[in-house]
Amino acid sequence: MQKIKYIFFFLFNVSSILFSQTVSSSQNATASAYLVVPISITATSGDLDFGSVLLTGTSTKITIAPSEGKLFVVSGHPNKDVTINFENVPMDNAGWAATTSGVVDNLTFVPKVQLEDGSSIKNGKSKPLVLDGSVGKLNIWVGGSIKIGANQEVGDYTGLFTLNVNY
Repeated sequence: MQKIKYIFFFLFNVSSILFSQTVSSSQNATASAYLVVPISITATSGDLDFGSVLLTGTSTKITIAPSEGKLFVVSGHPNKDVTINFENVPMDNAGWAATTSGVVDNLTFVPKVQLEDGSSIKNGKSKPLVLDGSVGKLNIWVGGSIKIGANQEVGDYTGLFTLNVNY
């Protein structure tokens, strides 16, 4: 009988140990976040005003050098590449013609875009933002040209130039 007690006691302890052990498994994953300074663009000094042009009956091209044109300042994440987009700008004298009973005509502004150091920027190309304090910056200058035809109509020609930047 004593033997049965020991066997029972042994089986009870073994089963207690087996049932009281926890079986588990674990796996790690990395949590991460890449915090980016928002991108912004501000038109600051200068302009794209070609001024008054005398019509002479011959074709002519008028140019504003980028350094004498409009300055745009781009701010964002330091050293992050920024894609720069712009297009030729159709200009017309429709507003002027409507108020003076004049003839509507068109011109095209062809922008020339460059960085502060004078290097040209092609449409759709990327440039890195240069560290300036705790943010990245680019100074982008815009100039360009218009061609005036030999028989160009008179009037105040306007168009809207847009410079787009994105990461």
